[in-house]
Amino acid sequence: MARGFTLIELLVVIAIIAILAALLLPVLALAKQHAQSAQCMSNSRQIMLGCHMYADDNRDFLPPNDYPWQTCYATSSAADQAEMQNWVVGSMNQPADAATSALWELTCANTVISPYVPSPYVYHCPADIYVDPQSGTVHIRSMSMNSAVGTGAAGEWLDGSTYQANNYMTYNKMISFTRPGPANTWVLMDECPLSINDGSLAVSALAAPGATYLVDWPAGNHNKAAGIAFADGHSIIHAWVDKRTYTPGDLVAPGEGGSGSNLQTPDDKDCFYLAPITSALN
Repeated sequence: MARGFTLIELLVVIAIIAILAALLLPVLALAKQHAQSAQCMSNSRQIMLGCHMYADDNRDFLPPNDYPWQTCYATSSAADQAEMQNWVVGSMNQPADAATSALWELTCANTVISPYVPSPYVYHCPADIYVDPQSGTVHIRSMSMNSAVGTGAAGEWLDGSTYQANNYMTYNKMISFTRPGPANTWVLMDECPLSINDGSLAVSALAAPGATYLVDWPAGNHNKAAGIAFADGHSIIHAWVDKRTYTPGDLVAPGEGGSGSNLQTPDDKDCFYLAPITSALN
């Protein structure tokens, strides 16, 4: 007579499979995280290379970094579009700009590094899966540029309060990265999808005990960490230690942060990390 599995044997097999799955799934998730981190660093290195090449072709000047944060490129008139040039155009709090890579064909003419970095996918972090409720899709761009960097950068937020007179260095040429130096000045960073709007990410270069604050927020896409690229071209994944850094609790919709929100986050340790790699005193 043919024999089949007993109920006990079947349960044992199921239990073994469940144990193996419990052991393997975290390993697979970790491998996915590492792959996404590697791709994110590769993307930001490509953009930094594009910025270097742009500077080589433009008398050492870096690309512009002063895009109007509330202005929608896709719905602007042709005359207005002609005036909008930036390292990357398009505001992620504008659904028409944020929604689709098809827009890239429109915006690449004024995204001045697009001849050097032509793929729209390079500007997006693979770990960024946030679906924008306004556009119903993931943002086309995940990273922004240090507000102290780029042609036209004014650095209004560097002194530790919105729109104060700036006593800190700004960097409009590659040669201007003298302090804290190209290996110690960040240029690109993954930005929180609730904060991201224009291509600029404002961070204070002054961090004082009891008075640290954030204007724009870094992302925590990589398991509470963000990709950061530096002026010399190297990239890292940096883990944040304070939840407030990447979780702006007062924001409810994309683009409502930034541009002078000046949110106090007293003694945020991440602000003390970011300040000395953002700029230096004049």
